[in-house]
Amino acid sequence: MTTLPPLGDSLQPDHRLRRIWMFVGVAVVVCVAAFLINRQFTTEDDHTKVAAGDCFENTGSDKEPRIKKRDCGDPQAEYKALKKMDGAVTGLACSDVEGATGALTQISYGKKSFVVCYTSNRR
Repeated sequence: MTTLPPLGDSLQPDHRLRRIWMFVGVAVVVCVAAFLINRQFTTEDDHTKVAAGDCFENTGSDKEPRIKKRDCGDPQAEYKALKKMDGAVTGLACSDVEGATGALTQISYGKKSFVVCYTSNRR
């Protein structure tokens, strides 16, 4: 005569399987968060490399500029940097720079703050 397993055992959920799926879900959330945080701190454009006299193009938006250095003769070089001020924290620093029509600022923790005063490179 064969013995059958108790009836209640087959109806209980497998807790090991639930734990595995919970671990996978947590791992996915942690990986996505790490990717987004890493992307924020490692995504760099040329704005840190722009110096007075350099020309550049904004490939982003006004609120989130993405700067690409260009040769000043390049038709895509929209702007020309007039002055770069290390340690400055607002675009108001450009108010006394003759010909400045805008400012790029970098203000963040752990990075060097600066302002780049620029004007149009269109002739």
